[in-house]
Amino acid sequence: MSHKILGKDAYNMNFAMLMILTAVEVGAVAASVQGGIGPEMVILVLVSIGAIKFLGIAFVFMHLRMEADSNILTLTALFPVFFILVMIIAIALTSPAAPDSLPSWCRF
Repeated sequence: MSHKILGKDAYNMNFAMLMILTAVEVGAVAASVQGGIGPEMVILVLVSIGAIKFLGIAFVFMHLRMEADSNILTLTALFPVFFILVMIIAIALTSPAAPDSLPSWCRF
């Protein structure tokens, strides 16, 4: 079963996408080491690219994008997200001063 992305093999396209995004991540970290960009921008770049990589792997390698029942597969994969969000909100609401008590290396 060969799936296509832009007329090319899905696995090869995903591999190329992952390699390009990894090069961008390495470039962002290298720019921060040389003082070109600040730590906030590096964090934004790394988290954003990490989310894009996650979706690329989930949609192609886990076949969520290509299957006929992709909606139920996507909902199944996203089901734990609901509990994670509830946990984060519950912790934030029950101890609102928790971020202030973090060690200095955890804060900007």
